[in-house]
Amino acid sequence: MDGYRDPIFKGCTRPAMLAGVPLVPMVLVMIAAFLAGMWSFYFISGYLVVVIALSTTAMIVSMRAMTKRDDQRLRQVLLQARMRLRHRTSRSLWGAISYGPLHYKVRRG
Repeated sequence: MDGYRDPIFKGCTRPAMLAGVPLVPMVLVMIAAFLAGMWSFYFISGYLVVVIALSTTAMIVSMRAMTKRDDQRLRQVLLQARMRLRHRTSRSLWGAISYGPLHYKVRRG
């Protein structure tokens, strides 16, 4: 390690995975699907539970396809979506998205 004081090992930065899908997003999707299925079965219909189960399966398969080559790709996609939602005011003001630590506000007056 020439000149580096603290090396970073790639294995330490990998997210925990189950069946090729990062564990935390998969658990969040599964919990949301379980709650939606439970409430839809109780209030609407049991057939909607099948639709929710199929859409959950499709989401997990798409997450697995995203992370097939790069284990950080799902994190990058979610971070990009988060930044796009966060910088809505910047996009409406300037017509472009700029990623930065500042929160731009439209000044009136």
